Amino acid sequence: MELLNHSLINTIRKTGYCLVLLCLYVQAAAQHVVDDRKVPDSLQQVLKTSKTLKEKLDALFLLSDYYSTRDTSKALGYARQGIEMSKRDEYLAGVAHFYLAGVYFEFDVDRSQQEYLYAEKLLRPFPQKEALIYRSRAWNNYGAIEQRKDKPREFLDILINKVLPLAQQAGDSTRMALSYHNIGLVLLNLNEYPRSLQYFSRAIAIMEAGKEVYADLADTYVMSARATILSGQPKQAFPFLQKAKKILEPNPDSYFWPLYYSVEGAYYRNIHSYSLAHESLERGLTVASQMSDVFEKRALLYEQFNVFKEEKNYAAAKNMLLQGLEMETSFPLSKNKKQLLFDLAETEKLSGNTDAAYRYLMQYAVLSDSIYTQQTKNEIDALEARFRTAEKEKQIGNLEHEKKERKFQILLLLAVVAVLSLIAIITIMRLQYRKKMAARRETAYQAELERKEKEKQLSNYMALMEGQEQERQRMARDLHDGLGCELAAIKLGLSGIPAESASQELSLQQVTEKLDASIRELRLISRNMMPESLLTLGLKEALNDLCSSVMTPQLRLVYNAYNIDPALPQSSQIMIYRMIQEIITNAVKHANASEIMLQCSQEEDRFFITVEDNGKGFDISSHHSKGIGLKNIRNRVDYFHGHLHIESSSEGTIINIELHVAEPS
Repeated sequence: MELLNHSLINTIRKTGYCLVLLCLYVQAAAQHVVDDRKVPDSLQQVLKTSKTLKEKLDALFLLSDYYSTRDTSKALGYARQGIEMSKRDEYLAGVAHFYLAGVYFEFDVDRSQQEYLYAEKLLRPFPQKEALIYRSRAWNNYGAIEQRKDKPREFLDILINKVLPLAQQAGDSTRMALSYHNIGLVLLNLNEYPRSLQYFSRAIAIMEAGKEVYADLADTYVMSARATILSGQPKQAFPFLQKAKKILEPNPDSYFWPLYYSVEGAYYRNIHSYSLAHESLERGLTVASQMSDVFEKRALLYEQFNVFKEEKNYAAAKNMLLQGLEMETSFPLSKNKKQLLFDLAETEKLSGNTDAAYRYLMQYAVLSDSIYTQQTKNEIDALEARFRTAEKEKQIGNLEHEKKERKFQILLLLAVVAVLSLIAIITIMRLQYRKKMAARRETAYQAELERKEKEKQLSNYMALMEGQEQERQRMARDLHDGLGCELAAIKLGLSGIPAESASQELSLQQVTEKLDASIRELRLISRNMMPESLLTLGLKEALNDLCSSVMTPQLRLVYNAYNIDPALPQSSQIMIYRMIQEIITNAVKHANASEIMLQCSQEEDRFFITVEDNGKGFDISSHHSKGIGLKNIRNRVDYFHGHLHIESSSEGTIINIELHVAEPS
């Protein structure tokens, strides 16, 4: 039996990286294989000598990608430089967020998926080939994270319906080959070996027809070998391994070596060359340890277990399983842990350690939703059958000797006690499981109560806010139409009074100027309370007026809006306007920002807001409880069932908001 292929995740992630570097740094040697050790020096040289923004950004992006699996702090540093330099170009900003997602891929998968979707959204308006390729890669890596979350069929759907069509639309044969390769990997992981070989063959055909030979072709050969072995035809796997080794040999630091040795070990095991299998697997474990590749190290340990098991060296086989079980605790995929526990139970049983076998079997049952399935029942029935057979044999033999009969009775009693003890253990575990499920239901019930209470509080808050907005609108109308008109009339009357002297004329002029200032202030107050443009022209124009009114010689504000639906409900437009007004006011009043960037966009029923400033920032943790303005923003975001993400440092603040707005009827 095979474990779930952890190495699948790493392999899929890395395919997008190698091809880009290959395009920039193909070696002149006959093998044309990239030497990874020369990559950072070459990119640093490009960064120093580049004269255009795009060239510098390309170098920064590739440096961040190179270090994403080697040095997280360096990778984040290069990615953030790229984000900062690409702010004024939406296409380059999309590429920058793609590479930032690649850094988070290694340690924050939720943030990584969010960045991949954002990058894909920014790149969507651009029809050029390069943008299509980046979108294909973004969906590929997003799907790889779905695979990491134990959702292989979701990943397969993304590969077939997102990744591959974009590669075909771009006319990129290399990206198409990688898509076929990854589809084959997922099918291999789902135990659909003939279908996986079909997709690997398509990938190999495209790669072999190309002018360059690179490590991803070696990976496809290795995976084809694995699928062939699992299909029960190990001898046909050897040519694939030979081709892969020929490609990998010029590059001893390639991260594909652990995978190669794992499959080579499986090949030798299946043809019963156990000494060669151990030799290959030990080499793989050494390389995997040097590279800190925990995924392949786990696979290599499990293959070592299979070899030891076939050699009937159960002590060594158990040691391999225990090492793998210790590593498995850091992974979210519980299927492997269940398989390891089952294998441990079987190994202990083969070693004659019945008690230990029972313990591991019970641990296996706890992890499984089908803890009391037919498989566990069959184990118990088989045990009872063995006891009954032993009883009959003892009875026949003990008819000739009285002492043997007594001994048999004792053994029978012990056997019955053992069976009853096992049944009691299973019963106790069943009760514990039911108690655990009851506790979970109680927890879920409490969570539902809390959710309803929060919804009630939010409803009350929104009713209060709606009342405030109505009152603001009424007061703004009264100030503008009532008091504003009165002041304008007074000014008009004063301007019509003839001045009898120069001093009277000067005094009258001063009164008129003060009335002008009062009228302007009154209109400003009225607009802040309820902008007339928001009610008449809509959210997009109202935000434009807001930005224009805030800008001064000391403050530069850039505003971009995309696809904002003018038919949004007015209540939603008002709440979005208030959120943005609060954020900009905070940036000007508290952060002393001199530059602010506001971007708003809408995609169907999702509304996106991004505000960046270069102010002095603030401590996010202390504002959770003290900042009234921030509380108002969070409440409004909760009303829209949205998400609020804030990053703040001494260099500025970035606020990203996603809202779910109702579609207009």
